[in-house]
Amino acid sequence: MINFFSLEAFKLRHKLRAWLGPLLIMILVLIAFPLSIDISQYDLNKFYFSVIVVSLLMISFLATESIFSEDYEDGSLEQIHLEEKDFYKITLAKILVHVLFIGIPMALIGSIFSFANGVSLAEAPKIFVILSISTLILFNVFAFGSALSINKGSMLGVVASLPLALPAIVLLGRGVRTVQYGQGFFEVSVLMAGVALIVTALMPIIISATLKTHLE
Repeated sequence: MINFFSLEAFKLRHKLRAWLGPLLIMILVLIAFPLSIDISQYDLNKFYFSVIVVSLLMISFLATESIFSEDYEDGSLEQIHLEEKDFYKITLAKILVHVLFIGIPMALIGSIFSFANGVSLAEAPKIFVILSISTLILFNVFAFGSALSINKGSMLGVVASLPLALPAIVLLGRGVRTVQYGQGFFEVSVLMAGVALIVTALMPIIISATLKTHLE
């Protein structure tokens, strides 16, 4: 498992476009939104979190859209299948590496922008925790969509993964409201962490089976 993690970290670290592109897009979205409206007419603090949530959903999909396609095209997946007979380790390693290189920075960017738009400094770490857990869930879900549509077009992945992502968005929205209203954060964050751990344990099994069907 450690070898797979190190290999995937090395590969992603040297693919600048794969991890830096989504982060720059998220920054662009969060900067462009306040500039696109007359902020003097709106209380931006009340709905800026909605922009963060939507951008998190969109960038999570973009970041995982090609998570398996390169290995599928160059034959790496087939070689791993012949050697390991199981994709669980490589799938889990890919998801965790993407969360580390893209998901956690996305959460940091979201928390910084939330602070810049009225959230107190003491509440910003709570936003970071909620967004980090949400990226773990979303990356697992969209990785499944990517595996499902690896040679069938990305639209199939969108159709399959969006219904699964909606509960994560509901939890994220609930977590954001606990920060806004100042109560229930611990309970919601524990619930989200539990869901994230379950999804992270089970989704690679489903993805592994999906990848096998493409090779057999």
